[in-house]
Amino acid sequence: MIPVPLLFQNKDILAVNKPEGISVHNNEDNQNLLILLGKDFPNSKFYPIHRLDKETSGIQLLAFSSDSAQKYSSEFQNRSVKKIYQGVLRGQLKESSGSWIRPLTDKAEGRKNPQGQSKDRVPCETKFSVIKQNQYFALCEFDLLTGRQHQIRKHTALINHPLVGDQRYGEIKYNEKIGRFYQTHRMFLHCNRVEILDLTIDCPTPDIFHNLLNNESGQDRR
Repeated sequence: MIPVPLLFQNKDILAVNKPEGISVHNNEDNQNLLILLGKDFPNSKFYPIHRLDKETSGIQLLAFSSDSAQKYSSEFQNRSVKKIYQGVLRGQLKESSGSWIRPLTDKAEGRKNPQGQSKDRVPCETKFSVIKQNQYFALCEFDLLTGRQHQIRKHTALINHPLVGDQRYGEIKYNEKIGRFYQTHRMFLHCNRVEILDLTIDCPTPDIFHNLLNNESGQDRR
């Protein structure tokens, strides 16, 4: 069974470190997060407050009741929640910090047109800062000022520095080479801080993110 580390718990909510490759509540996935948590909390029913992509690891909040879910979900809808992510991008960025403000659709798109159809685009903003980089990879921190579907994934693809391992918006052959060389096929995006109401929940970025940057060979296997 895939372990799901617990980060925080009170009478209203549970925060866990969702593993990458696990959907939150996809009924077609027989190992989704709700099923895994049901084994540790057999007498509890969970209500996801938000939803991380299947490919993304990190902080996932769930409520123990529909009333608590509504209370905390409204904070996301009102954009009162601070969400910090870290990710590894392909290549070296020219700027060490800034904002991406290109409008996006609020649904999944593809590598040919990450922005989606112009009629469906809505305002978006992602603040970024480079933590560490070499000529092949950039470890960055992202502050989501809006919460569109796949926002970080789309914005990084649009600047031609997609997230390493992103099969939807990145180059498939490149990701396959990276996977073989570094022995991982994960997407390098992790939610490592959520600030909501009076709570601040942290979740350290996986070591493998730093290992990619610390590898002295530094090669992206072009």
